[in-house]
Amino acid sequence: MIDEKKLANAAMSDEELDSVAGGSIGQTAEDSTLLYAYGLVDDYHRELHTAFHWNSDSSAVDAGWAKAGITCVTSPLSKNRYFKDGKEMTCDEARDYLKANFKQIRDIPKPYF
Repeated sequence: MIDEKKLANAAMSDEELDSVAGGSIGQTAEDSTLLYAYGLVDDYHRELHTAFHWNSDSSAVDAGWAKAGITCVTSPLSKNRYFKDGKEMTCDEARDYLKANFKQIRDIPKPYF
């Protein structure tokens, strides 16, 4: 029999759930499409490719963010971390900075579905 109290206490936070459901592999893939649209990386990759080619894909994303003046620390198991001038920023803040300071040169690739 299921103990409802234990089950309620076992609920995951949104942050924990994001990590399980794509986590930084998904976040890194999304970053690659954004950086591609702004001309800071030469190619972009979807989540499945990034999962199987983590080392090369995450390195390209880190390098792309560096061109934008942001240090990105990608991680396949937890949220990526972003830093500007030594101060940590959120993913949304990093993306907003990119959009405000760089010109978009390509359309952002659409999801497969």
